[in-house]
Amino acid sequence: MGPKRIALITDSTWCLPSAFAAELDIRVIPLHLRAGGHEFTDNEAEVERITEVLRTAPATTSQPTHAEIGAVLEECIDAGAERIVCVHLSSQLSGTCAAIEAVAGPISEARGVPIDVIDSRTVGGALGYAVAVAAASLAEGADAVAAVARARECAATSRVFLSVTDLKHLQRGGRLKAPQAAIGAALGIKPILHITNGEIRLLESVRGTRRAHQQLMKRSLAAAGAPSAGPREPRTRVSFAVHHVGAGDAADALGEQLRAAATDAGLVVDRIDVTPMSAVLAAHTGPGAMAVAVARTRGIIHN
Repeated sequence: MGPKRIALITDSTWCLPSAFAAELDIRVIPLHLRAGGHEFTDNEAEVERITEVLRTAPATTSQPTHAEIGAVLEECIDAGAERIVCVHLSSQLSGTCAAIEAVAGPISEARGVPIDVIDSRTVGGALGYAVAVAAASLAEGADAVAAVARARECAATSRVFLSVTDLKHLQRGGRLKAPQAAIGAALGIKPILHITNGEIRLLESVRGTRRAHQQLMKRSLAAAGAPSAGPREPRTRVSFAVHHVGAGDAADALGEQLRAAATDAGLVVDRIDVTPMSAVLAAHTGPGAMAVAVARTRGIIHN
């Protein structure tokens, strides 16, 4: 929990390895999914099975129950936490933050332990690295205020780029407005999306999977500060997360290409993680989806 007895909690849409969570003492609350007549808990052990189910059956998703949230918060307090910091996916994409807040208020009052609930306004590795930055800061002796400030800054300056085979999954789940979905379908090409203002928005469309993955890499490198013909962000130490839905070989290849291109561009990389997309996110993006998150981790976390 760190030297100041501060517990840190996130949710399963952070999409980073469970071993990393254990290393940084981060508690991960899973979301839920229903598909093909089965109920699933969003965790690493279920990802492969859920991905197969999603190929033939639509899915619905839900946030953690109040009972599940309450149990984790109470466990942290019983273990000696004097403060709890919860950092979660964008409230524009899920009701998870609202659910955490609804449970945290009464528990905080009853147990006398402050509970901070942070809406990261992002998802996937961008959320994950923000949480990791907070955890590493706490481990180095930072107080909750400083750790939360670092997490907020990391999340706010992160970028997430996403390629999907089609937009029907996002539209069906209400994560993309109908006119944007119609544009992608009408053109018959690969949509590239991004997270902006906490929402998923259509960014551009390209022809072919290979071109889509190239654009993910190009945009991620530019966001990290790599030289480009157009505007780019200032350079700083960064981390990249590549997430996929049933496309592990392509994700591994993209991760290696990112590493090589980042080195060639003179970027200093803290971490590159290649992981399956969380099952809940996979349900909304569909098989074949690929995403890259880039975050300014500033040397606070490392491989």
